[in-house]
Amino acid sequence: MTRPRWVARGLALGLAVTALGCGNGGASPGGTAGQGGQVGGGAGAAETAGASGGAGATGSAGATGSAGAVGSAGAGTADVTGSTAGAPDGGGATGATDASAGAGGSATDAGTPTDAAPRSSKILIYGVTTGFRHGSITAAATAITTAVATKGLTTEIVGCTDATNKADPTKFTADALAGYGAVILLANSGEPFGYPATQEIQNLVTYVQQGGALIGIEDADHCYDGQFNGHPASQPYVNLIGNDFVGHPGGVVPATCVTNGAQASNMQLPATFGTTDEIYAETMYRTDNQAVLTCVSSGDGTHTMRPVSYVREEGAGRVFYTALGHNDVSWTAPMDATKPNSRLVEDHILPALLWAMRR
Repeated sequence: MTRPRWVARGLALGLAVTALGCGNGGASPGGTAGQGGQVGGGAGAAETAGASGGAGATGSAGATGSAGAVGSAGAGTADVTGSTAGAPDGGGATGATDASAGAGGSATDAGTPTDAAPRSSKILIYGVTTGFRHGSITAAATAITTAVATKGLTTEIVGCTDATNKADPTKFTADALAGYGAVILLANSGEPFGYPATQEIQNLVTYVQQGGALIGIEDADHCYDGQFNGHPASQPYVNLIGNDFVGHPGGVVPATCVTNGAQASNMQLPATFGTTDEIYAETMYRTDNQAVLTCVSSGDGTHTMRPVSYVREEGAGRVFYTALGHNDVSWTAPMDATKPNSRLVEDHILPALLWAMRR
């Protein structure tokens, strides 16, 4: 599947849930054979588990960027798609920043504690898609649920099977969000909250800025960006995620990843390791994102080291994003078979989630 390019600038031991079924196999979005999926959705109820905990408190303000004040956090953005063409989805854009530099400062900066208190122990895993659907969504939801249970956390899973892939905006009311200690946007694409979802998006922004934790995975950065159904982009959504997807040069091929700085989300990972995944090219990259993992795809003719995972303080809340996890095996085995501490969930996403939840 060829994804559109949008070039623009400026802007969770608890109860386990059931996560049955799996996505359909198919062609990967870059045209390279891989774990694929389907567009569309069917009716179905959300799977739930666990009781919510207490309310959270707000903390210190988040960092601001240096340019292009826009959106809810006032941070600037930067194009990190690479300085030359080479992406099959329309090529890289010019005007790039150096991805290996970890835009916005060192990863250690985002580990500074604030006064915000932990919220509920219940995590929302939301896997609804209206665009491309990764076949690994079910495997990812199951792996995350298993991992967080070891920390006394529970999950509520919505839209993580083909049968339950249906937008549920009721999960994004202010009252509903107040019951979650974290929200995981799992490989969403298109318009996963429905359209126009103006209030739902604003509720999510407010939730994070008032102390909530947000985890974005895979193409959670390819939603409400003006590329679906002729609808205009939601700058508040793109700005909250912190970047916008423009392609994955080389498709699903071997890549080399390097940790950047010392932060909870990367301290368990090897300093350098290999993986087979899509390495996303991005635009609208916020200057206060602090890259914790950068990777270069062996199929990228520009040989650009790209920021695939980053953290950010957002008001009193925290944001973590990673583009990794395209294949089912990424969720069940080390990303690098020679390095057992390269597990995507246990060594990267779980520590990031606990950091974002202040646990």
